Amino acid sequence: MSRARNLLAATLLAGLVLPAGAETGRPVLRLDITVAGDVVRLGDLFDNAGRHADVAVFRSPDPGHTGQVPAWRIVEAARRAGLEPESADRDRDVSVTRDARIVPLAEMEEKIAASLAGSLGLGDSSRIQVIFDRGTRPLTVERQARGQVDILRLEHDPRSGRFDAVLGIRGSGRSERTGGFRVNGTANELVEFAVPARTIGRGEVVRASDLVIDRRPRSALPMMTADTVVSLGQAVGLAARRPLSPERPFRTIDLMKPELVERNANVIIIVELPGLSLTMRGKALEAGAEGDVIQVENIQSRKKLQAVVTGLNRVSLATRPTTLAAATRTP
Repeated sequence: MSRARNLLAATLLAGLVLPAGAETGRPVLRLDITVAGDVVRLGDLFDNAGRHADVAVFRSPDPGHTGQVPAWRIVEAARRAGLEPESADRDRDVSVTRDARIVPLAEMEEKIAASLAGSLGLGDSSRIQVIFDRGTRPLTVERQARGQVDILRLEHDPRSGRFDAVLGIRGSGRSERTGGFRVNGTANELVEFAVPARTIGRGEVVRASDLVIDRRPRSALPMMTADTVVSLGQAVGLAARRPLSPERPFRTIDLMKPELVERNANVIIIVELPGLSLTMRGKALEAGAEGDVIQVENIQSRKKLQAVVTGLNRVSLATRPTTLAAATRTP
């Protein structure tokens, strides 16, 4: 008695886990399928299609697309082929998806950028910015098409940046039938330049942390000139000749050597003669950077002299004896 109960339980369990019709071997329609080939066959649509599995019913959608087919049409096609399926779901739609290889936009952009970089003599494709027109979608081809993406045609206007390209994928029947996939957009050379990360006031010495490297299309920088600062090394250690605004390009003429002497600052005046070195206290009547010639005043004699800035609050006089006499003579 116990053995009979166990057999009955096993039979009921099998009825729960097997699809309808499986126990009788009758074909059961699937309501959501994915196919890889150009045509949909009865074996794709039905469980237990048996010897009818290879019978083609209709063309599959384009790669990457999904179509809806009324179940009753599929059932009728199956019966014409000699298959007798279950018909309980004939009033529903069957969702048919074509499996596909999807080529992302990023891969398409890189292919076009690499081609244009080569034609423009640029070794790095990252220096080309490619932007597809709105609505451009990734390419979808047959799953088995594993070949690389090729550029079949590429036309580019350097002035406007507009391009028109046709891409092909090796091994894709769809690519061959359509002659490739046409895409449009803009492609521009990117240029690098330094911009302040913050406002840099006049006279401030520029540090590496004050700058960042920006990259924009050349066409977006009509005012960029040959002396635009493009690297940190061109600016770090120099002082701003005028206030520099954040995120805006600037030029080398906007920089100067740091002022080592401020106007009205107390300075040490050094006079160097063969075998003799004198120092005097003075006052700077002008500000100056290293190497600048500024006017200073000897505090003791009140004489005004021309001196060269040599260091922080240090200036040097010419070494002619007449200069020494003028510097030291008191009224």
